[in-house]
Amino acid sequence: MIPYPPLGPRALASYQRLRLEIDALKNVLDQRKPSGNMGLPTVRALESVRHRANKLFCRHADLPWFPWLTEPTLSQADFVILVARLAAGLRQFEALHADQLAPWPDEDDDFDDAPAPRRDDGLPSPHL
Repeated sequence: MIPYPPLGPRALASYQRLRLEIDALKNVLDQRKPSGNMGLPTVRALESVRHRANKLFCRHADLPWFPWLTEPTLSQADFVILVARLAAGLRQFEALHADQLAPWPDEDDDFDDAPAPRRDDGLPSPHL
């Protein structure tokens, strides 16, 4: 892995804000299941997240770049795809700078992250 220069305090703060916003967007997709087109306030919120991601990822050629959102409305499919791409880019950024980023406070709270207990009935584990 190529060693990257240390992140400055502004980059760390931008990363933390971006992480919070992407977590909030993913939470909407996981729990609320939006329907219909996204209006102008949602497009503006996504535009600010897109801008922050591009600004944070610009030093890495292998991280995604996100184009402007030009339409005043956004379909649900486009919203889901954009949030998934933002989350994937953030995970890749975290992998590149894992030595500089502290673990996220709620990473150990998710029950989905815990490994499945060993099965003793001879059947394969469901997570394999």
